[in-house]
Amino acid sequence: MKTRGLPIITMGLSSILLQIISLRQLLAVFSGNELDIGITLSVWLIAVGMGSYAGHRIKYKHAFAVSFLVVGLLSQPAILLINLIRPSIPFEFGETIPLTTTIIATVISLLPLCFVIGLQFPLAVSHSGGEAAKTYSLEAAGAFIGGIVFTLLLSGKVDSFALSATISIMNLSIAAYLLRKKYLVALLLVPVIFYFGFRDINTAPQVKGLQLTERIESRYGEITVLKLGEQFNVYASGRFQFSYPDTQTEELRAHLPMAVHPSPSRILVVGGSPSVIGELLKYPVSGIDFVEMDPKIIDVSVRLLSEKDRELLNNKIVRIITEDARKFIKALRTPAYDLVILNLPEPATANINRFYTTGFFKEAKTALIENGILCLNLPASYGYIGRKMQMANGSIYNSLKNVFSHTKLSSEEYGYIFASGRPFDTNPQTLSERFYKREIETSYFQPYILVDAFSPLKISLVRERLEKIHALNTDMEPVAYLYNLMLWSEVYGGGILNWLLDIENRQIILVLMAAFIIIAAILWKKKQAVYYSMFTTGYSVMAFSMLILLAYQASFGYVYEMIGLLTAVFMLGMAFGAHITKGIQRPLGWLRLLEIAAIILFISAPVLFKQEILFYVLSFLCGMLGGMQFAAANLCIKEQDSTGVAGRLYATDLTGSFLGAFLTAIFMMPLAGVQNTLLFLVLIKGISFALLLSISHEKS
Repeated sequence: MKTRGLPIITMGLSSILLQIISLRQLLAVFSGNELDIGITLSVWLIAVGMGSYAGHRIKYKHAFAVSFLVVGLLSQPAILLINLIRPSIPFEFGETIPLTTTIIATVISLLPLCFVIGLQFPLAVSHSGGEAAKTYSLEAAGAFIGGIVFTLLLSGKVDSFALSATISIMNLSIAAYLLRKKYLVALLLVPVIFYFGFRDINTAPQVKGLQLTERIESRYGEITVLKLGEQFNVYASGRFQFSYPDTQTEELRAHLPMAVHPSPSRILVVGGSPSVIGELLKYPVSGIDFVEMDPKIIDVSVRLLSEKDRELLNNKIVRIITEDARKFIKALRTPAYDLVILNLPEPATANINRFYTTGFFKEAKTALIENGILCLNLPASYGYIGRKMQMANGSIYNSLKNVFSHTKLSSEEYGYIFASGRPFDTNPQTLSERFYKREIETSYFQPYILVDAFSPLKISLVRERLEKIHALNTDMEPVAYLYNLMLWSEVYGGGILNWLLDIENRQIILVLMAAFIIIAAILWKKKQAVYYSMFTTGYSVMAFSMLILLAYQASFGYVYEMIGLLTAVFMLGMAFGAHITKGIQRPLGWLRLLEIAAIILFISAPVLFKQEILFYVLSFLCGMLGGMQFAAANLCIKEQDSTGVAGRLYATDLTGSFLGAFLTAIFMMPLAGVQNTLLFLVLIKGISFALLLSISHEKS
């Protein structure tokens, strides 16, 4: 039993590790948008599902052992292929890649490996003597181990090339063990040769004129530094963060907000280049706190600074804090700052969007003293503000107005918004005189910039456009992320995505609901009802898992650090669920009860999205329900060819998971929000429950 179980556990462990590193690498390639998470998981799931469906037809005696051999040989080329996407397409580093290209590149890089991984499940069922539930449980247990190992031991410490080499060696060892062929041990040299032969290929310059000076992996993603002339450009997970030296930008980001506040003393800066601290130190301030969650970005940034700028960071009134800014602000017991400057990119991802919601604005308000000011910068428009940008920026402006009683805008060329609980003056003459009196030495920033930025005529035009938007950007309904996604699709994606995002959210839900109802009507009183139940389980479990990830990120910080642990807890739940259900009697009755349990879980979820530990509880329960439903469904339809049943059922589960990931990431979450997406899951599980009531055990 133990010797049979080890390969299956290894199968689950290597699969989850390959999924995590592929996801992180693809996020770096495609600029870190959460849409890429949905695309990657969707491609992964559908390819594995195709493999699982094909696997039950394979009758070769040693097919299971050979599958490890193939996975071992494909693991490293798959990761290498992902790293070669950028150099192979006509887009510069940091430039947004169109949706169609993103999908095609993801499919090409993942399909061969994922298809073989999918083949393994039905072959593993055969290897274990036809015990599908036991196989499912062991694979999930391996995935749990992999998720824990990655989060606690490997993340930010082992690069993807070294990890893929280790996975390759592990799979080749299992193949040699199962086939009992000693000469196969020689194949263990292949991953070693591949590693030393190709590990430096991704360090070559990717764009003409740009020199890649550094690339490291942190717990939060990949950090890349490209040098153009004497200027360094820093990217995190493929998304541009800042340039250094960039005196003109740093002066604008420091002196514009400092001019707005009449007497700034204590300042909080969230993100961006630490070189802005040097500009702020030109004022007689009493304290500057700079918050950046990723310590490796701080390390990289400090290494780039000149000796003079680096020395400024040692000033006794400067604190460099490596913590999530929302968590840091929540922990403040009393108002502490005169000025809070969001020095972040636009909210083009759900992760960055969490700093532009009503939830964050309320937290920031508690951190400001009585006349404190919050300053943020949105994408500038050099002319007329288009409809998509109007919606994106307008939702944030409206969210600020919902929290702060006083908000002020700059002209559209600058994109600044200021907010406070007390009145403050942005008259350009007043600000210019204030800047003159302070006698601050600057290279580029001059008083005429204040006159231009706060021109009453320009500001009135911007305000008129933004005030037409009444949507609120919240943690649970991130509409600004949606609008930025729409802006992105208009510029780069176009076509189907742009059309889908323009559809009313009610229409989306109604169309999807109609599709589920029609399919259920076709299968009424038919034995395929169990497959339908498994399909809706795959859909709802994956959709719910994505909601957990996004809600966790909104509440507690950058989710990619913990994605391995959340996934591990989910897989532990699956293993436990499949294990406790494998010997049940009256499986159809259990399947009906589990449908009701899923409905209760989805209804209860919003109440539990409060404390961090509860997210792990929800993830475990979600995985447990998925594991129990798979085991119960397998018993319902088990025939003489148990391997065939398991493969088809697994493929059905993964097909539902594919749609759950894809539809939730692209528009259900941003269009409908958390509450409506959960309601949709409740409705489809209700349909599934009704369909199961239409069949008897004999028909199943």
